[in-house]
Amino acid sequence: MTPMKQRCRTRCEDMLTMTAATFPEIDTPGMRLITRLFRLRDLIFENALREMDHFGLSQAEYAVMATLRKSPAPHELRPADICKGMLLSSGGLSKVVHGLEHRGLVERRDADEDRRGSLVRLTSTGIALAEQSMKAVIGSDIALLQRVADTDQLEALAEALRPFTEALDR
Repeated sequence: MTPMKQRCRTRCEDMLTMTAATFPEIDTPGMRLITRLFRLRDLIFENALREMDHFGLSQAEYAVMATLRKSPAPHELRPADICKGMLLSSGGLSKVVHGLEHRGLVERRDADEDRRGSLVRLTSTGIALAEQSMKAVIGSDIALLQRVADTDQLEALAEALRPFTEALDR
């Protein structure tokens, strides 16, 4: 893994101030919300990538392992079910799974009911690494947010955003 590089960027609030001054037609509450959400997403994602790197995991490897760990024991899914919600082709997933398999973190086996299909399962080593990395990534992300807001404020914000995700995430 390579160390994360700091990107050159304009601060979010400076960007919003420039937009208001130079392009007031788009300076709306909706645009300011979207801009802030995108910036927060970038900051949280960069923070998460740094944590994943500590465990020697790429974003795709982490996503596969987290998806498997969140599934019921024995933490096993069909590749097509792992791909749901991930921006990976089946070929891309196959490459990621192969790398994880080579490291002893997952194993593949034929699906009992359909010999043409396969299942991917976390090994005991994979479960341990998934749990350790997920706790570290989520903990680090929460710590980042708690530099600004306490637990009650984070809960209120999470609930305030729920109607948007419920209505638009279809």
